Amino acid sequence: MIHQIIAITFKELKVLWLDREALALLFAMPMFFILVMSFALEGVFEAGQKGHPIEVMVVNRNGGVLAEQTIADLKRLEGLTLIQTHEGISLTSEKADQLIRKGVYPLALLFPEGYTERIRQIPNSLQNDKPTVYLISDPAMNFQLLATVKGAIQSVIERRLLLIRVPQHFKEMFGGLGDMERQIDNMLGNQNKIERERSGVNFIHTFPTGYNVGRRPTATEQNVPAYTIFGVFFIVLTLASSFLQEKKDGTFQRILAAPLPKAALLIGKLLPYYLVNLIQIALMFSVGVIVFGMALGHLPALVMVSLALAAAANGLGLLVAALGKTEAQVNGLSVLLAITLSALGGMMVPTFIMPGLMKSLSLFTPHAWALAGYHDIIVRGLSVKQILPEVGALLGFASFFFAIALWRFRFD
Repeated sequence: MIHQIIAITFKELKVLWLDREALALLFAMPMFFILVMSFALEGVFEAGQKGHPIEVMVVNRNGGVLAEQTIADLKRLEGLTLIQTHEGISLTSEKADQLIRKGVYPLALLFPEGYTERIRQIPNSLQNDKPTVYLISDPAMNFQLLATVKGAIQSVIERRLLLIRVPQHFKEMFGGLGDMERQIDNMLGNQNKIERERSGVNFIHTFPTGYNVGRRPTATEQNVPAYTIFGVFFIVLTLASSFLQEKKDGTFQRILAAPLPKAALLIGKLLPYYLVNLIQIALMFSVGVIVFGMALGHLPALVMVSLALAAAANGLGLLVAALGKTEAQVNGLSVLLAITLSALGGMMVPTFIMPGLMKSLSLFTPHAWALAGYHDIIVRGLSVKQILPEVGALLGFASFFFAIALWRFRFD
């Protein structure tokens, strides 16, 4: 029996060795996942820490000493890098808006005129004369990360506010009071006033000009597009496996024996998968709308991105079908591409908190362009004209995939 087990084992090892590409994928896949996922997800766990700071632009339109002191306090925060100039020129609110729209930086902090003067005044009314600070962010920025940064900045600003106001309150409480009873009443009253003024800054969160954001985007509107793109590219495995099976069964050869152009065969074979992708997209967005009340934005633009996305996914599927010679190769390559491209393209972690190299590599994935297009429409409120670059990039990926696939594809 032992000899039989050994014989069968050697036979299976020979079978595995015959398909060296699939065997190599078995070892390469986990190593590749470790490298890509570790680098891509590094930003999730380290964003906002000393080794991986979040860049925040600062626009100081006030010019007063207290605004400068607050900025100096913020510079001492670990996990934040303050950007006050761009290309050697001090930032303005217009330039900060432009840089956020271009995706250079995700956040800007604006100290308006009169900030220092209002801090120095003890408000007669808690509702009036409060200093105002504006936090401007990309609508597509991750909510959890935004809340963390906002809380840290607000804490530093209010700490500086208290350093100015508390001495003034103590002067009021203890200065020139002879009547003990009146002194106690004033102490209690002023202490309550201090507590009420702990949130003495109007901290206003807003978005760059030029975005048609009617309301604050929800987490669903940020996440549904990413998971939709992730799901769409799973068509690669289904499509490539179907093509491989047709080759093995000799179906292509029998069909081509008839007077049928190869182009017609390929188009007819691809169209069902293209339609499946479009139904996938419609279904996933419908769930977002019906269950979570998600806004879809400009529908013609949404349709354009979806059509281009499905074309890119089908092109990649045909490319895998052309490259894979066995079922193991097709399965391994499909999974490798699906997970790796999703991680690089920002489906699992926002690209702006990725390391520089990973951020650059994301531009070479259709996933990143599709996600940018959907976010432009759904989260940023843009329309057809503004999303043409993303649509063009997706069609470029589709053309590239189809061109290489047709060059390498064999019907036998």
